Amino acid sequence: MGASFSAEFLKLRKRPSTWVLALVWLALIVLLGYILTYATFASIPEDAAPPGMDPDAFLQTLYPENVLSNVLAGFSSAGGGPVALILGALAVGSEYSWGTLKTVLTQRPSRSRVLLGKVFALGLVLVGLVVLAFVAGATASYVVSRLEGVAADWPSAGEILRALAVGSLISAVWTALGAFLAALFRGTPLAIGLGMVYALLLEGVVGTVLVSNEDYDPYRKFLVAENANSLINYFGSAAPEGLGPPDSIVEPTRAVLVLCAYAVFFVVLAVLLLRRRDVT
Repeated sequence: MGASFSAEFLKLRKRPSTWVLALVWLALIVLLGYILTYATFASIPEDAAPPGMDPDAFLQTLYPENVLSNVLAGFSSAGGGPVALILGALAVGSEYSWGTLKTVLTQRPSRSRVLLGKVFALGLVLVGLVVLAFVAGATASYVVSRLEGVAADWPSAGEILRALAVGSLISAVWTALGAFLAALFRGTPLAIGLGMVYALLLEGVVGTVLVSNEDYDPYRKFLVAENANSLINYFGSAAPEGLGPPDSIVEPTRAVLVLCAYAVFFVVLAVLLLRRRDVT
């Protein structure tokens, strides 16, 4: 297992796609979470703002005390989720496309060991990406606070560690889904395509539409995005009053269990598919 992990971690570090996805993720967090909001509301005089809109309230959401909720909002099914899904799909599916999986298996490691080594390597890479995401968000929030001349009030160390754990768990589920789809279709194009449809359409659009009908609440409790948003909402909403996300219908403890179950389920399915099917 150790040799498989080291080899897979080396491959992930050397692949340009890993770094490209990391840059895309960081750009999404900084650009959408900070730059666009600041550029929009910092230039609006208070007396020229539309009725009911307070530019200062929006700028306050960018301050360091809100960095955890701001960054975690970028882990949703419309943000970091698809990026993590693509990472998992590329890590597994490219082995089929390039024919390198057969070469690896001729060295006589078991199929399960190869895939589990890849999963653990992906997990380590994800933790690094999550840390970088929070560092980028913290840097952007500090710059905003300096530009606005306010003191930086940072969250506690315990809250930061919990936020890192939540971000890693959410990312792990999406990555495991991408790896499973790649093993299912033995390639990357269909895995990424269907994964994006699921993340953006089913989880994003359908889940949002069902919010208005309480009859569908029992089904929404099993959506990945709904459980992820429950953990994100635990850290509060940085949005001004009345503009935040709807109240979650899932308890945080249950959300953790559901997301862990999804991650394990996807990994187990990927292992079974690799063990029982031909690799070509």
